[in-house]
Amino acid sequence: MLLYTYKNYRVMIKLLQTPKEISDLLIKTTGVNIFEKTRVRRVIEHRAFFCYLLREKMQIGPSAIAAFFRTQPKHKSYDHSTAIHACNMFNVYKNYSYDYFENLEQIFNIKPNVKYNELPKIEKLQKENATLKRKLKKQLKKNECHQEEMKSYKDFKRRFNNKSWTPNEVKYRFLTTEQKRIYDKRVKVILKSFDWKKTEEKYEKIMCAE
Repeated sequence: MLLYTYKNYRVMIKLLQTPKEISDLLIKTTGVNIFEKTRVRRVIEHRAFFCYLLREKMQIGPSAIAAFFRTQPKHKSYDHSTAIHACNMFNVYKNYSYDYFENLEQIFNIKPNVKYNELPKIEKLQKENATLKRKLKKQLKKNECHQEEMKSYKDFKRRFNNKSWTPNEVKYRFLTTEQKRIYDKRVKVILKSFDWKKTEEKYEKIMCAE
């Protein structure tokens, strides 16, 4: 028979009203971190005991139990079927350490709190809220790009009306990306030739006598 020992705390029996209060007391009393990501037997059995307390004493369903576990960093994939399995398996684990779990259970004075059955709905709303925030951020970014485009268009219209652009510059605005690439490549050569002419003008021309 597998026996456990837990620290001899002078526990003042108080009314526990939240899953967190229950888990904190369980971890403090036994020294077993039920939220540790491990398959070690003593952790699994105490985790199942915790699920049993939530279902039988606090009277919350498996979906709410799973939702509470998902608030822990290492149990993001915990679902209601896992909670059901843990509660069912606790009866098996208890047979091997009956006196231990019977005495341990006496420490937990738990108030039924069915409002925690709303945890899955709250979790769903939080996910929907996060999704909406991402969509809003994406839309705001699109709006910024649109505003920049409108600004560029207004600037284009203003300069076009003021005739500050040459006809070629106006046509350039309506070219495709590939056409602009070809255009820029050819203009680059022309602009380079202007630099060569400037270099030639720096030298003094000397006429040699025949």
